[in-house]
Amino acid sequence: MLLRKLFLLIGFASAIHGIYLSNLNSTCFRCLCESSTGCSNRLRCDQGYCGPFSISRAYWIDAGKVVKAQDDPNRWGSYEECANNYDCATDIITQYMEKYGKDCNNDGLVDCVDYAMLHINGGPTCHLPLNLDFSRKFSSCLLQSRRLRVTNGARSG
Repeated sequence: MLLRKLFLLIGFASAIHGIYLSNLNSTCFRCLCESSTGCSNRLRCDQGYCGPFSISRAYWIDAGKVVKAQDDPNRWGSYEECANNYDCATDIITQYMEKYGKDCNNDGLVDCVDYAMLHINGGPTCHLPLNLDFSRKFSSCLLQSRRLRVTNGARSG
């Protein structure tokens, strides 16, 4: 009986740790990046926001202080180094989405649009509309990605 409870507890803990965000994929990350900064790799930190996704220190802390491998989250500069690195920044965003992920626009789905709303507006206020500039860029990027998938699918079919 004790062994059975232990297995259930271990299974529950690993289920919590391994949340799978099905719609947070490479296309979604690319559109978040394009809409945030044009996905420029020349960006560093500007007015408290860093990297290609324009991540603030508060966002990074909320996400659990994600850092590059072998780095210390308490080291001065670890936030900036991670936020300025595309792969590490996607880890920050993934952790943030795992923490706050929900249906922000109440359409019955948790998808890339919800992740954009979370990314821009923050977890507690994700239901607010996206700012117009970001929204235009983001919608255009998603539409272009869908067109490419349809075109490529038609060619290979």
